[in-house]
Formats: sequence, structure tokens, C-alpha cells
Amino acid sequence: MGGNSRLHDSLVNILGQRILGGSYKPGDVLPREDELCAEFGVSRTTLREAVKVLSAKGLIEARRRLGVRVRPREDWSFLDPAVLSWHPDIQADAELMSGLIEARRIIEPAAAELAARRATGADLAAIESAFKAMQASVPDHFDAYCRADLAFHRAINIASHNVVLRGMAGLMEAALSASVTVTNSFMERQARALSVHERVFEAIRMRDTAGARTAMARLLDLAAEDLHLT
Repeated sequence: MGGNSRLHDSLVNILGQRILGGSYKPGDVLPREDELCAEFGVSRTTLREAVKVLSAKGLIEARRRLGVRVRPREDWSFLDPAVLSWHPDIQADAELMSGLIEARRIIEPAAAELAARRATGADLAAIESAFKAMQASVPDHFDAYCRADLAFHRAINIASHNVVLRGMAGLMEAALSASVTVTNSFMERQARALSVHERVFEAIRMRDTAGARTAMARLLDLAAEDLHLT
């Protein structure tokens, strides 16, 4: 069972990477079942299970007598962490990076405003803890900085105490992870971004709803500038 599971996961990853990387483009029909089975050394059952997974994530559709076709890009589940993980060069995908930043612009300033109004003592402690972890990791610990940055935004989303936003935390995690990791790669600009993170936290702590929204919007402006999306 374990071997079959690994084969299945490997096949899903390879096919996902080929689609996200453009080897199979929207509208393309994948090779026939027997060709794919021969190429990867898998059974038809394993291949069909992989097709089901990719279909569920919006990447492909299987139609009787027409084969398996790659769906339009707008149908792909880009907020799924697995889908984003298959992208071979997400930083070079200007359309996707722009879309991720736009989605964050819509959601995160509102979440910060709500957090300023509703955050509990425990919420504030979680936001502050993440911010201090960011401070401690500059400038030498890139991975730790990214983890702390994600924790900072996650804590604000949770502190909004909006059941819909909190339910979206897992969905937004993929968007955050992709854009935060890329924008944080501009190490020389971390100090500037860190000061704006501090302004976000202080506005939330002081119950300054307008200030929290404005500071979060500014933080996303910096991310867009780093990605040359402004």
C-alpha cells in the first residue's frame, strides 16, 4: 500500500508540475492512458486516481472519448497549497503574483481593521510574538523570518474574530506563503518592511481601526513594489 501511495503522490506531483510549468498548456490533451502508464511505470488504476486528484483541483477534466484535457488557467485552484507548490518558478509568473497580491489587498486590510476592534489579550500576544520573531531573525535567518511573517499575518486574521475570515485562514495561507516568501527574498528591504509590520501591530494594539487598515495597505504596497507590480 505504501509503495502504491508513493507512486500515486509522485505521479500527481509530476503531472501538476508539467501543467503549472506549461509543458501541458490549457486546452492541451494529455497523452493517452497507455502512454502515460508506460512512461511512469504505473497501473491504469494509479493513473486514474492521479487524474481524479488533479481534476478536483481544477487543473484537468476527463471526458469520455475526448481524453484528459487541461482546463483554462482561471479554473485552477491557486489557493490550494499543493497547486502552488507545483509551480516551477512562481516569481516569474507575473499574472499569478499580481493576483495573489490583489487578493491580499482585498482581505488583509479589512482583517487588520477588525483585529484592531476585536483582538483579545491572547490575540495581541500572538501577533506580538510573531513580530518579535521577525525582529530576531533579521538579517541572517531568512527561513525563520518567512515563518514568523506568515505567523504574523495568520494571527491578525484569527484576531479579526470573523468566522468567515477565520475559515479562510487555511486558504489564504497558500497565497501568503507564495507572496511572502518571494517578497522577503529582497533581504535588503526587510528592515523597511519590519517597521511597517510594527506600525500594523501598534495600530491594532491601540485599537486604531483606520490606522491598522492603512498600515496593512502600506505593507502590501511594499510587497507590490518589490515585485514591480505597481
